[in-house]
Amino acid sequence: MNKAEERALERFPVHEGASKEWIKVHLKNICGDYIEGYQQAEKDLTLTWVDMRELYIIFAEVDTEIELCKTDITAETIGYYEEVLKRFKERKEK
Repeated sequence: MNKAEERALERFPVHEGASKEWIKVHLKNICGDYIEGYQQAEKDLTLTWVDMRELYIIFAEVDTEIELCKTDITAETIGYYEEVLKRFKERKEK
């Protein structure tokens, strides 16, 4: 059983003593959309090497802006990481 099916069973529990065959039917028929959505969300949230490269570039850009005094952000602070994350999300949406 994969992670999505386990979560579906947590969300939509089956009655105690159900057979494996009944559980498979339950998961496929009743929870199919939920499982599909969960699996798609996992794919969407998975970081790729392209994402990592983009994060590296954004960190470099923010560091350069700090060095050139073009921003009031301080390196290695919460605001620093929030700015990197904000820019990353904006680029992902494009």
